[in-house]
Amino acid sequence: MAIRRLSYRLDQEPNTGAVRLIPAEMEGQGRGEGQGRGEPGEFGPAVERVIGAGSELSYSLLPDGGRLLCAALPGQRVEALHLSADTPGPGPVWPIDTWRSAAWEPGAGEALGAGFVESELPVPEELPAPEAHFDHERLVEFARERADRVAPFLADVRRLFGDPAGRQIVLVEEDSETVARWIALACASLPEAYVPLLTFTTWTAAPHDAPQQIIGIGPDTAEAALDRTDPATVTYLYRVHDGTGGPQSPPPDYDPWAQLTAERWISGNPPRPAPGAVPPPDDAFALLPLIPDKSGGGTGGGGAEVSGGSGDAGSAGIPAGADLAGLSGDSLRAVFDALAEAVTRGESDSRALADLDRLCRGLEGDQAVAARPLALALVKHHLDAPRTRGTLPDLAALEGLPLGQEAWRQLREEYGDRADDALRRSLRGPLPALTQPLRLALAVGADGGPGLAEAMNRLAAALLRPDRGDCAHAVRVLEEVDHPPLTRRVLRLLIKDFTERKLDRLRELADSPQGDWLRRHIDEAPLTVRLAAAAAHWHGPPDRLRGAELFKRLTELLPKQRVEDRTTLGLLWHIVWRTSPPDRAEQPWIVRTCTPRLIVEADLGRRVIGWLREPDHCDAELVEFARAMSGDTKLGAGDRHTATLLVTAQDLADGRTPLTRPAVDRLGELFRKAPQPGLVLRQGIEERVGHALARANPLDVCDSRGGRILFAAGRELLRPYRAYLLDDRTRDRLLRELPAQPAETAAYFYLWRPRRRHGVSEEWNKVAEELLDQVLAPVLAYMDDDQLGRVATVLERKNQDVQEWTAWRHRIRQRTEPRPETWTEPRPETSTEPRPEPKGE
Repeated sequence: MAIRRLSYRLDQEPNTGAVRLIPAEMEGQGRGEGQGRGEPGEFGPAVERVIGAGSELSYSLLPDGGRLLCAALPGQRVEALHLSADTPGPGPVWPIDTWRSAAWEPGAGEALGAGFVESELPVPEELPAPEAHFDHERLVEFARERADRVAPFLADVRRLFGDPAGRQIVLVEEDSETVARWIALACASLPEAYVPLLTFTTWTAAPHDAPQQIIGIGPDTAEAALDRTDPATVTYLYRVHDGTGGPQSPPPDYDPWAQLTAERWISGNPPRPAPGAVPPPDDAFALLPLIPDKSGGGTGGGGAEVSGGSGDAGSAGIPAGADLAGLSGDSLRAVFDALAEAVTRGESDSRALADLDRLCRGLEGDQAVAARPLALALVKHHLDAPRTRGTLPDLAALEGLPLGQEAWRQLREEYGDRADDALRRSLRGPLPALTQPLRLALAVGADGGPGLAEAMNRLAAALLRPDRGDCAHAVRVLEEVDHPPLTRRVLRLLIKDFTERKLDRLRELADSPQGDWLRRHIDEAPLTVRLAAAAAHWHGPPDRLRGAELFKRLTELLPKQRVEDRTTLGLLWHIVWRTSPPDRAEQPWIVRTCTPRLIVEADLGRRVIGWLREPDHCDAELVEFARAMSGDTKLGAGDRHTATLLVTAQDLADGRTPLTRPAVDRLGELFRKAPQPGLVLRQGIEERVGHALARANPLDVCDSRGGRILFAAGRELLRPYRAYLLDDRTRDRLLRELPAQPAETAAYFYLWRPRRRHGVSEEWNKVAEELLDQVLAPVLAYMDDDQLGRVATVLERKNQDVQEWTAWRHRIRQRTEPRPETWTEPRPETSTEPRPEPKGE
């Protein structure tokens, strides 16, 4: 073992410019084995190769296995430290820690700090402790400032050791201090045993001649000595990382170790690699030691508790979800694979297993998917451990773990068959004997097995027979197993192949002694079960709800507190009324609340048809209900005719159906076929027919024989007819339009002229006389002789009594003479369009 401290003065040949070293007077003696005054010329060529290219600090491995650390100092001085191949190291001081150290100065030999074992390395005086390499706080700040470059750089550093042909790393920076910090970051990230193997030079003018692994150059050197426009140079010869914005090597392949290490630096919780001998290649860059401990005080793998290079989950810190937030993809999966491997090997103690279990339960999204191998390892550990103690595992302890379908498939294949077979065999016995086999089947996740399915079906069938003893046994089994997912599944089976008979039995179950158990689990039950249980509860004391009151209370349990589909409506209907129709007084509220369309879709319209027969008032909702019911083929003929009559009257009033002869004939046919409606419905139908006839063109009324309806009409039909035509707006419109419409004028006269024959009601004669006098008579004042003659021509063509028209017109003229010569302003409530000027006959 030999260590030599060498001093030189740097000189340059004036003619050739070659650099040469002139040995300085030796100020210290080498120490250790082979102690003696070394010959300066022995290492001169090696030092010249390094310093001659302009390096400030370089660390190199010599062919004989020795190491050479050189520092270029002000005043053309060079200091070097040579360590023989058999010199152990490193200690708490790294070669990069000596960058620009004052300990290199002459006379500082006695102040040199202990670096390599039984060696002396220059070390900065400001380092407070040996482990504070290059000041971690400054390295954290440095990494954060260059966050996007840290992981690619560390990935290339790792390849220096993982790949025998790892390419040299060229760092292009503005100054050598930045290069030194990159080197320090690499040393602080590597396993400590690799630090003495990492060679570097902080600065060189001849990168092609530098043998070190990490080479620092400036932008000028990069332009002059390194052709970065050549793809082969930056892809196959070097790994170039340019901090000045110039061309650099393509990004390296994704490296989980580099990504996780970079994340640790950037997060402010830098890794602290474990000291020790050089680890095996497979374990050297394991991820588990990089995981921060729960207190945030570094890696759990940073102490002697780490087993090998991969870490020990029994002592390593367990990360939280926030610690993994910066990871994704391969690196995230790699972390969980490492944790799962430690659990599988049995290296995790009970505390670590509990921490890992909590970690898995708190994950979501991609993190939960990546954690599936760890969750599976925990489940298998949990299932195997109780078996060795002769106890049964509890599936409740496994709920919440992110197990995917593949994991459950593995569990069923490995553990499920035996437990499911045992459960099926127990089904042959009494129901209470299911408890223990059911617990075992649930513990191993035998969800898809036939035994578990048969057991749940048997429990559900027993619950639906509250009049038998097995119902109480089923409740006792579910309580003893105490497995919420099983309880939920059994409750869902209560409505499988649902029938109204099952619904009645659900109400019976809620009223039975086992109803207390049902109410305790009612929040886990399907909506149907909750409705049946609520109805049974509110039907009894103290509420004693019935009919529409119970129906309304049950709708408050629905998701939107209203019925929106026919299935739910049919369910509520059977719960409240079963096969009996609701009270007549409740039917309008029911139809309006549930909408006629939904009631008809649920095939319940016939249960409330009494509302159509005897409505409280005839409104749009009643018409909608009648429209829906008119297409029900199961409805009786009389009710169907009544519904169709109301709809036809409404369509005529709205103009949806034109007033034609077939429409009027159909209306008359319905009037004859439909049973005599009640007063409110009859008034509603006649009002709509009256509106339809009043708003229709008088020619259509005449052509469709709608006049026959008017002539025989009573007061209810004629009231809206009269009111519409006597309205000021209608009269103003007719005053403007009829003088130029002889056919319409003739039609109105034909309809309203006096009639004294069988079938003409007295009410019609009174209304017709009033309309002739109040509506048609004023129009004559605005018609000239030609227009009056055209009306007579139309009447003659229609084979009407022209003499009656002429006589009526002369009577009106005599009554109104002298005729007005001007017209007053229209009434405020009438149309603002000007009326025509009166014309002479």
